[in-house]
Amino acid sequence: MEFKPEYIEKLCKLEIFSDFNPSNPEHAELMKKVFSKLKFKNFKAGDLILKEGAIGDSLYILHEGTVQIKKNTPGNDQFAVVNLTSEQNVFFGEVALIDKDNRSASVYALTDCRTMYITGKDFQSLCEENYMLGYYVMYRISKRIASSLRRSNKDLLTLYVALLDEVNGNS
Repeated sequence: MEFKPEYIEKLCKLEIFSDFNPSNPEHAELMKKVFSKLKFKNFKAGDLILKEGAIGDSLYILHEGTVQIKKNTPGNDQFAVVNLTSEQNVFFGEVALIDKDNRSASVYALTDCRTMYITGKDFQSLCEENYMLGYYVMYRISKRIASSLRRSNKDLLTLYVALLDEVNGNS
């Protein structure tokens, strides 16, 4: 794929690369290296991009289009969590940069989509070359995971209180 300067701008707008300034020559060069490892993949409307429960090894960046994030219930029914557009500077599958693990949600293309992706292995090789990249991206991913964990803990507490109220007849 042919490099275009707007790709650097796009990367720096993503939360995980938000510590890098495209006007800073050192940062721009680093984002060029990231871009050199990215691959493009197109999806048609209705296509499954990521499947909940599947082993993931790549971070995806939504370059064009709209996707829907879905989760499975314990009864294996799917429910829509959110719709996201490329204008929102969306990425998903970031945990795959740290560890190959089961995907926590499914992602479907609502429109024709163009994504960019990087494997965890390629990202790790970039980080070995430039520790600053690894530090800042891992910091952003850690913050995102910590925020998710706090929300989950709050939701569990809410469910626990509701269950106690139901058991105690306080509903």
